[in-house]
Amino acid sequence: MLLKTNTKRWQLSWQALNAPCMQTPQGAVCAQQWLNDVRGAVQWLDDHSGRVLLYRSDLYEFSVWFFALLSLGRDIVLPSNDKPVTLAELSQSYDVRVPSKLPGLSEQQQLQTLTGSLDSQLTFFTSGSSGKPKPVIKTIRQLLNEVETLEATFGELIAGSRIVSTVTHQHIYGLLFTVLWPLASGRVVNTQLIEYPEQLAEVLADDGQRHVLVGSPAHLQRLDNLDELSARNEVLKAIFSSGGPLPEQVTIDFKKHDLVVPIEVYGSTETGGIAWRQRNNGGDAFTPLVGVKVRATEHGVLAVTSPHLASPEDEFISEDQIKIEQQGRFHLLGRKDTVVKIAEKRVSLNEVERFTLQQGWVIQVKACLLEGKRNEIGLVIILTDSGRKALKSEGRFAVRQALRHHLQQRFEKVVVPKRFRYVSALPINDAGKVTQAALQNLFTDVTRND
Repeated sequence: MLLKTNTKRWQLSWQALNAPCMQTPQGAVCAQQWLNDVRGAVQWLDDHSGRVLLYRSDLYEFSVWFFALLSLGRDIVLPSNDKPVTLAELSQSYDVRVPSKLPGLSEQQQLQTLTGSLDSQLTFFTSGSSGKPKPVIKTIRQLLNEVETLEATFGELIAGSRIVSTVTHQHIYGLLFTVLWPLASGRVVNTQLIEYPEQLAEVLADDGQRHVLVGSPAHLQRLDNLDELSARNEVLKAIFSSGGPLPEQVTIDFKKHDLVVPIEVYGSTETGGIAWRQRNNGGDAFTPLVGVKVRATEHGVLAVTSPHLASPEDEFISEDQIKIEQQGRFHLLGRKDTVVKIAEKRVSLNEVERFTLQQGWVIQVKACLLEGKRNEIGLVIILTDSGRKALKSEGRFAVRQALRHHLQQRFEKVVVPKRFRYVSALPINDAGKVTQAALQNLFTDVTRND
């Protein structure tokens, strides 16, 4: 490991500065160049005080700014996306944004080491049940503890492999697996995000290197070129999946094509990694990561103690229901709150409802999860007078497009609702409550009115 820690500080050191650390579309970048870019970012940050919002879609640029901030002990704010409404809602959470281009270093230096405080804070934002983006504050100590856990658990398996990814580094899973862990362990990461199945095949065929794929259930389900990938199975050493349950059919299909079965990592932004499983033999129980202890509360909810928490001795009560096995392994039984996952992205139904109400045609709305081959969010809407007029004069397609355009100002496209029902009154039960089941029933009708 290139990473060293003590009780107060972290240190990242390279013996060979000409060793590659990242593979960009323009070519390999050596450790010396990366360190110089970090130093250039440090010089820029020296002139800009306060909390820094860090959003860069390019993994290389993100990693430079991230470690520049860490080396200065600065607080980092990590938004889930850079949509205008998202940034507006977080405007009170940061003081400055990093520029769109790396500033560069005026004078090259032979730096070999970066160091910083383990108490530097990062603020992630997730969708809480209250409907507002929920801040989750972590220290770099917690994240580096998890990096050490990952290396101890999977390091031997992926030794000598390059990292390729389908997931963003703005979320904790991608940050750990595509930025922190590779840099800490000296593994080269390919900065080009894999968006299409053919891209993965090209990467595996290009250089003969062994690779590890960091993916998500949504992307793994869409790999429709398994025959092509199976011809490269010897260089695809491991596949990681996180963000949501991986359908069993994916495991079956990968086995059928003699591909390595994905390793599923279960956790959350709040807890960090909790457990893992690899369904080689049909079992679906999770094994806690080293140092993590789990139990089921009297209500059947997962309780965790972990070195990945701010206070490792304190217990975190999650929102997931579980069943514990005698050996300490456990089965996930689902969530008990209104936060759902669409394409492995957490989104609060309350938040979707709140923002939809800001559209001028909507007077009342309820959101529900529509489960199927691909989970979706459905919206049951009561329109205003102007909304009803628009529906009559402009048609359902125009109203649908207007609603989706509004929602895309706040949410990433993949989670924006695609199905709509327009009603004169919301369905209620005998207790006068609107239930998810009643909402979902509106979408089972033969006649669609999306």
